[in-house]
This record gives sequence, structure tokens and C-alpha cells, in this order.
Amino acid sequence: MIPFRLLGTILLSATPLLAQQGVKSEKPLRRIAFGSCFKETRKGPIFNSVAASKPQLFIWLGDNIYGDSHDPAVLRQKWQNLAEHADVKPNLNNIPQIATWDDHDYGKNDAGKEFPIKKEAQTAFLDWLNVPTDSPRRSREGIYSVQDYGPEDRLTRIILLDTRYHRDALPEHPENGETSDGTILGEEQWAWLEQQLRSSKAQVNIIGTSIQFLASEHRFEKWSNYPKERARLLKLLSDPTVPPVILLSGDRHSAEISVDKTSTGYPLYDVTSSSLNLPFGGKKPEPNALRLGEKYKGANFGTISIDWYADSPIITLALRDSYGAPQRAVTYNLTR
Repeated sequence: MIPFRLLGTILLSATPLLAQQGVKSEKPLRRIAFGSCFKETRKGPIFNSVAASKPQLFIWLGDNIYGDSHDPAVLRQKWQNLAEHADVKPNLNNIPQIATWDDHDYGKNDAGKEFPIKKEAQTAFLDWLNVPTDSPRRSREGIYSVQDYGPEDRLTRIILLDTRYHRDALPEHPENGETSDGTILGEEQWAWLEQQLRSSKAQVNIIGTSIQFLASEHRFEKWSNYPKERARLLKLLSDPTVPPVILLSGDRHSAEISVDKTSTGYPLYDVTSSSLNLPFGGKKPEPNALRLGEKYKGANFGTISIDWYADSPIITLALRDSYGAPQRAVTYNLTR
């Protein structure tokens, strides 16, 4: 491994709040911040540290609010509360932001395709994110998205998945090891994802999935509740014609870095950052054979630093505490 180090960054612009949705930057991304699970009624001092890390982009990975309502008006109000949050707004106002959702900002704990107001929930989410009216996200079912950043020789592609809109019901007793033959993404999103990966010219490709992909031994929501879906993504990522990716996830109210070194032909990392202001992490030890080190149970956010001045990009993945100090980190060459 290459020793841990921090890299300099450049702000993309001073365009306020989320107005840069859909705008491709010609400057290479060198620092990205990300996080999940933000209780909008609580204070969020961690965003002072997020801003101090000077990211060029912030990625919301889900449970960005705790909407938990069948009333679209309630969801809209909570999104507005997030947009005006006293700690979020001044710290992220000049940082471009992109986002996906998870169950609580979708509208119901552990909900999937059966949720009755999912269309209204999608509209409320996209309105908060200031997604343009002519965006494909406004006309299709689900909020999945792709965004490219940087010049052709230092290009980053960020793919954000929707693990809610098309997801079949969870198995009845996942805590007992029961699994489902159903889908997480749905066929339309699967076809879209494959196309985005196979067509990518980016040197750095990132996939954001609200629930954990690699961790498979805990009793909570995860891709391994749907083993056929998990195997399908691993098969796609192992295809030598598909570029290597970095996985980002949230949901768990604790943080960890997991790595699979055998399934895809390159080290596949899943960086789980959660929670921004509502950590708990559980009192009992939680098994994860793919985890590097121990879980981090305090408030946290993640960063990706990209060093473009090598034959292949040098990536530093870090989990940072509420003061911005790295608590878990790994640096490696992103190459197959």
C-alpha cells in the first residue's frame, strides 16, 4: 500500500446550493466528500469539518432526511428544512452536491417498490436537489443518475443507484439468514447501469449505493439479502471490459471500509460512511470478514482523494470524525 497522504483541492465554483446539477466540470476532481444518515431536526456541526476539508463535490448517500411519511407535503417540508438547515446551508452552499436516497428519505423504513407515494416522493426529492425539468430523472421511474467530471485524461464518472423504487420486498426473516430471489434495481436500471459502465471513458468510476454491498454477515438491509442481484453486480464488475470501480454506501449509523480482493480481478472497496449526526453503531461486535480494521461508531463523513500524477490514479479513501481527522484510511492504485 502507498502511505496515507492528503491531496490539495480546488473548488469548482461559487454557484450556491445544488444549482450545478447536470453541469459538467472541466476541472479534474481531486477531493470528494460524502456521507449519509442526517437527522434534519438535529444540529450538524460535522458540516464545519466537511467544508474545512475543501471538497469539490459532496455526495449525499441516503437517509439525507428522516421523512418517514405517506404525506408528500411532509416530505417536501423536511427537504426544505434540510435546504435551510443552519449547519448545512452555510457550509455546503458553495459546494456542488449530488444525491441518491435510502428508505427514510424515500418515505418508509425498509420500503421498496410497494410504497404507494413513490412518484410523489421522487418529485419531492428532485425538487430539493434542483434537478432541471428536462433531466431524464424527471421522466423515468427512479432517481438513479450519472455525472462526469473533468477533462478526458482525468475524468471521473459517478453513478448513483436507486435501491428503493424498483426493489422487491425483503425476505420475511432476514435476521435468520432468509434471502430473496427478487430484484433491487429492476431490469431498466440494470440495463442503464451496464451501459454507463461499458461506455465509460473515465479513469475513476464510482458507484454510490445506499445500502452496503460487500458486508454480508449482519442482520440489516444489504445487497446479500438478494444474492442473485449481488452476484450479478460482481459478475458485471469482474468483466475485463468494465473499468474498476469504487463503491460508496451508507445506512448503518456506523462506518467501515470493506474490501474484496478476489471477486473482480482488482481490490473492490466499499466505503460505508454513516452517520453524519445520528451514530449509534450497536453495542455488540458485528462480523464482517471483508472489513479492514474495526468499525468506527462516531459521527463521520468520508473523503476520496485522487492523485492524477501517476500512470494510474492513486486513490485515498478515508473515514473522518466530526473534527475531520481520519479514523480509517487506505491508499492504492486504481487499476485492474
